[in-house]
Amino acid sequence: MISTEPPKGPLVEGERWTITGLDQNNNGLEGNVVVPANPSYDSTDREWYYRTAAARIYFTEGTNEFQVWDTRDPSRLVICIVRAPYRYASQQNTFPGISLAGSMADINAVFAKLSGSGTRLTGGDCTVTRR
Repeated sequence: MISTEPPKGPLVEGERWTITGLDQNNNGLEGNVVVPANPSYDSTDREWYYRTAAARIYFTEGTNEFQVWDTRDPSRLVICIVRAPYRYASQQNTFPGISLAGSMADINAVFAKLSGSGTRLTGGDCTVTRR
């Protein structure tokens, strides 16, 4: 029997997550995301993608690392990236990470500047809190 149900990912759909902290320029940031329903799954990379017009969450199954994007304002996207040694655990409510904020062009410029340059960011600490 073939299931027509959309895939269920590892995150709790409808759960509210808050992003707080400092962006790459040490300016305060805050974002709010509701975990979207009906994620897509890339079995090659073992990644889940949750997307709506207001939010994106990228979750890597093998490492439990993830990115949370508040995309409500395209001129100021708010992103918190949670990577090793931190990772998602269902019993945990707060996760420290690194953050970026700005337009997509601003964010792409930060990654271009960091790529292979040895440059370090002085800001960019965030916390994702599950509510």
